[in-house]
Amino acid sequence: MKLSVPFNGQDDLMLQLKRYPEVREVYGKLASDFIGGGKNSFQIPFISRCRFAYNVKQAHKYGLEFNYLLNSSCLDNAEWTMAGQNKIMRLIDWLVGLKIDAVTVATPYLLELVKKRFPALKIYVSDLAYINSIERAKYWENLGAKRITLFNVDVNRNFCLLKNIRKNVKCELKLILNVNCLSKCPYYLSHANLASHGSQSGHLLRGFVIDYCRISCRYQQIMNPVDFIRSTWIRPEDVSYYEEIGIDCFKIIDRGMTTQTIVDIIKAYVKRSYDGNLLDLFPDPSRSIMFLKKNLFSKIKYFLRPFTVNVFKLRKFAGLVTNAIYIDNRKLDGFLEKIKDLDCDKLSCEECGYCYGIAKKAVRINEGQSKIIKEMYKGCLETTVSGSLFKYY
Repeated sequence: MKLSVPFNGQDDLMLQLKRYPEVREVYGKLASDFIGGGKNSFQIPFISRCRFAYNVKQAHKYGLEFNYLLNSSCLDNAEWTMAGQNKIMRLIDWLVGLKIDAVTVATPYLLELVKKRFPALKIYVSDLAYINSIERAKYWENLGAKRITLFNVDVNRNFCLLKNIRKNVKCELKLILNVNCLSKCPYYLSHANLASHGSQSGHLLRGFVIDYCRISCRYQQIMNPVDFIRSTWIRPEDVSYYEEIGIDCFKIIDRGMTTQTIVDIIKAYVKRSYDGNLLDLFPDPSRSIMFLKKNLFSKIKYFLRPFTVNVFKLRKFAGLVTNAIYIDNRKLDGFLEKIKDLDCDKLSCEECGYCYGIAKKAVRINEGQSKIIKEMYKGCLETTVSGSLFKYY
């Protein structure tokens, strides 16, 4: 097993990771830079460039590669200006000076730019490039990609497609393990753009975002618990099915988690077994670094915008959690066996019904908590969609 794990900006991470030979790579970036990436700045702790350089050295000291994310899905057209070009080049020059091993991109232009001007850097492709077919995979490989992270919401459960992509490309293929996005998620493109702009240092809003996509996604899952089962996660027990196909590398998310949480998830996947709530292996705001009291000021600075949003109504968003759900991982044993043989793209979920049956068996809901949480999510969405969040009267 070859694992790619998130860099959370904490000095204790590298020391913990050296205990796991399965971990080959750390991926991450600054909380914000000119290009931006797939996670909003407010979700990860600030780290200075000096401290970041130290962490890269620590990774190399323990035999880990460092993969810097340049995986913004949109640069706001700034890449087509002289000023934008200069900032892109200065950022990548700095990374090369740190001896970064690889960069991950999500746009063809950035791949070609890096390949042309920094030929020594390995170039990987992000899942935000939406690679969900043989032809797209071949296109990126021909551009020069050394590794592709496939678009999880489309391919993680499509074994026929995975096998055919593997047959048709020679570059490394990577899948995300602990992701609980909606299957065929309708918010993914918007969410990628939202995060990209929310992590760009030069953006007008300086990291402020309302994560409508995340809120809508979680609300749908709470209202329809079967969506937790239809999601695109890969259980620790099921990694071997993907290795048999020829998947080279597996990614654990996300960069906002505490070191202990990251290590606990690594342990489960290295052991290839987990007893307990499957949701323990997924990112959760209550276990994030920015949720800790000592980091609350760092988070508040992004949202204390009285002339941008009604800050009194925005306070309600801080309490959004999903802790009313328990997914018994042991009751999911054998779940993937039938999924492997189903052609889900040609069936409606109602027509098939398989995941509904699994949800009844494996998903437990605290009805008292669930009712409160549903109302909280519903209220936040209503406040956002109605526009009252952006008014004081």
